[in-house]
Amino acid sequence: MTRSGFMCLLPGLFCIANAFAAESPSKYPLRCQSDDGFLLILSDRALDPERCKSHVARVIKAFAFVADSAAWKDRGPLTAQPLRFSVLGDPALKVLGYAQGPNLMVMKDAYMDNPLSEGTLAHELTHIQDLRQLRGKRLPSFMLEGRALTIGQAYRMHIGQKPGDYDRQMARSAATFTAEQAMELLDNYRGHGWNNQAIGTVVVEYMRVQWNGGVAGINPRLSRMIERIAAGREFDLAFQDEFKVAAEAFADTFAGWLRTTQNIPQQRLRGTIWQSFAAESLTAKPSRVARDDYVSEVIDIVDEVLRW
Repeated sequence: MTRSGFMCLLPGLFCIANAFAAESPSKYPLRCQSDDGFLLILSDRALDPERCKSHVARVIKAFAFVADSAAWKDRGPLTAQPLRFSVLGDPALKVLGYAQGPNLMVMKDAYMDNPLSEGTLAHELTHIQDLRQLRGKRLPSFMLEGRALTIGQAYRMHIGQKPGDYDRQMARSAATFTAEQAMELLDNYRGHGWNNQAIGTVVVEYMRVQWNGGVAGINPRLSRMIERIAAGREFDLAFQDEFKVAAEAFADTFAGWLRTTQNIPQQRLRGTIWQSFAAESLTAKPSRVARDDYVSEVIDIVDEVLRW
């Protein structure tokens, strides 16, 4: 990885072709809303009133968990505008869920019955909150994804779910990245898909567990960095302000750690969210169908310039 790659900013958020329904998900009818009018549930189909209310309760619960995890200094931006959650039955939608800018989240209605959807809700709501706090400023996609995936995983554990096959496959990626592969992924600061998400999560977990003995309260610290970016600091400067180390020096240290832990999953995954899968991480081989499903569950798609 060239050092400039780590310090680059996201010049526009990623878009995947053919992912959207024919009509904008933000234009579907309002089916129900939270009592305070903050959360609006939209759909291309009629929703049973009780199911609609359940969607409201689940999103509000996940939103509160994300806000508490991030420990924002000012929560005002989080509720300054309504949040539209469009649940779709449209078979044209090629993914299971995504965030579109700071004000719209989309998910397949049928996927809401899958227990993994709880983590996806927290994941996408992390993006929503980060984008609202950034106020049009930008983060590299790997950092957006690493933060969202760790909070999404924490939420699943918080509500009593156990680590499963999804976590096992993420552990495999975390255990097998070489330093060269990682630096190439981090250079592609507009990257998307499984490997981009996985390396971002490895970065956040490395900071939390390993870097300089582990960064206590990593998510609040990343929130402070985001708040600095929103105030006008460039990413590399905001990183240095918050963590007292240049982004270039961090990249060097991270690459060195990857080299020393290559093919030693018990060491690389020690203390991380994947520790329980260390013994099997080098041999876990998902089916192609399962791997495709995992990618689609956590892809985030944005087809518009961020607006506040």
